[in-house]
Amino acid sequence: MEVGVVGCGFVAHHHLAAWRKVRGARVVALCDVNEDLARRMAQLWKVPEYYSSLAGLLERRNVDVIDICVPPQFHAPLAVQALEAKSNVLIEKPLTMTSKEAEEIVSCQRKLGLKVGVMHNWLYEPPVIKAVSMLERGDLGEVLSMEVAAISPKDDPMTANPNHWSHTFPGGRFSEMLPHPVYLLKRFLGDLDVEGVWTAKLGPYSWMKADELCAVLTAKKKLGRVYASFNAPRDAILITIYGSKAVLRVDIIGETVVALPAMANRRTEKGFDSLRQAWQLVDSLSSNALNVLMRRWKSGPELYIELFAKSVREDLDTPVDLADAYSVVRVCEEIGQRMAL
Repeated sequence: MEVGVVGCGFVAHHHLAAWRKVRGARVVALCDVNEDLARRMAQLWKVPEYYSSLAGLLERRNVDVIDICVPPQFHAPLAVQALEAKSNVLIEKPLTMTSKEAEEIVSCQRKLGLKVGVMHNWLYEPPVIKAVSMLERGDLGEVLSMEVAAISPKDDPMTANPNHWSHTFPGGRFSEMLPHPVYLLKRFLGDLDVEGVWTAKLGPYSWMKADELCAVLTAKKKLGRVYASFNAPRDAILITIYGSKAVLRVDIIGETVVALPAMANRRTEKGFDSLRQAWQLVDSLSSNALNVLMRRWKSGPELYIELFAKSVREDLDTPVDLADAYSVVRVCEEIGQRMAL
């Protein structure tokens, strides 16, 4: 499987590292409008060819996959160009910034029948995979509500850079990161509608209209909540899922999952419950350490790209359905529009 990567910025390093671990796949070309950057990236990753345009790459190479790692405002034209050249396409999240752009990709994919994958990689982080497994086994019962907190400090590279492209969108820096919590909520709750968006400005950066966000969404009668901040003391991605049988706490960065099952309100049961929570933390940490030592651990991007490559090779469904990715764009677009009011 021959792969071309378009865009040689920060995120491309993660994609290149993941492709290197896919058996039978080889990145044969890089592309960036900054040709010098493409050349240096090609030298670093030992990629044989580099180009300054996707058209130039496609003219010289019939690759199986084009992996798009450029800012999202350029996703649609590049994806359509690659599909029309008969290449399958992998797109860094979000699919696009607007529903109209997303529709262009969806229409082209349906017409040509090629694979289009969207990098919803938090769904493939080990603790989220475990949470999905518990949901599918029925351990949580009916999911009643869910909260996702995604927080970062002020020195986050995108936030602290006044010239970063994310600040040009209606939702500012939030427009870049919101797809992650939204697709998590969609996976556990279902199709989402935006009910309310609240923002605050607490930090020092004049180029940010808001740096705190709370969004409430609904999936029929179920409630979902997103809290995002760029004023936190550290990076953290914390998920709480409220089920009729158990409450689940998921820490993506810490890679822990703690289930709080039904419990009577008695002192002795509370004591045992504390021990049970402590044991689950120890079990998560020891399992993580063993997987790292045995070289079985895979990051979300690594597992997603492995599964996407398999979907291309064996003509299977892509790990993330394109219709789901379109739905995430719609929700994030509405949140951004409400922030701009």
